[in-house]
Amino acid sequence: MRIVAYNFLRAGSPSRCGHWSRLIRNLRADLVLAQECRPPENSPRERFRYGTHDAFAWQCAGSRGWGSGLFARSASLLPIPIPQYDGWVVGGEIRNTPWSDRPLIVFSVHGPVGERGYIATMHRILDQVASLGDGADLVLGGDFNVAVGYRPPQDRIRFLRRERELLDRLSSDFDLVSCWQAAHPHRPLAQTLRWTGNPTVPYHCDGIFVPRPWLPRLRSCRVVRGSRWRQLSDHNPVLADFQDLSQPT
Repeated sequence: MRIVAYNFLRAGSPSRCGHWSRLIRNLRADLVLAQECRPPENSPRERFRYGTHDAFAWQCAGSRGWGSGLFARSASLLPIPIPQYDGWVVGGEIRNTPWSDRPLIVFSVHGPVGERGYIATMHRILDQVASLGDGADLVLGGDFNVAVGYRPPQDRIRFLRRERELLDRLSSDFDLVSCWQAAHPHRPLAQTLRWTGNPTVPYHCDGIFVPRPWLPRLRSCRVVRGSRWRQLSDHNPVLADFQDLSQPT
């Protein structure tokens, strides 16, 4: 099972195209949590098309022309709306897969700034998600627009107290862990966002959070790099690879 989180950057363009194809064909993704995207059939020069046995959900974020999307290979989806965040948080219950032995709820998340900033908005989103997870495995992934890993005191980027509180809440209230940080303990956070004005600073705002009991199945998690990915977006995909339930851990 391979999960990818990726921000397409304003849904691409005729010269910056093929995001879906590269994620699903090149990275062999089974589950894609996409932000600032359009459906494949509405994406410039995109050849990939999901099949009738795949699950796909997408919503536009206001009048922007792009939104968040979710693709699940060989699965079905029961959509679950998150009120007030249409197009920013998209997903639902994934069915008919061997990925979990419990009900599986997955959301593609793009954290909006909201009225009180990104961190406060993420807490409001979590308030709504909190009522959904009883008896289910919950997966959250995407561009959170806040740090999605703990930074040490000596890190070159300041780690805000409120960012720590958000990560603490994901851990304590939801029992979720960051795949990248779990796979790379005690290492500096990898860069997932390259801001045009400051492309070398290692912003780490894209990630995948999974239930803690999944960690023995986590084979690897990496930030995908390369010249082609740099041309597609100012974000890098985050790819987490898990063993199937049927395989010994």
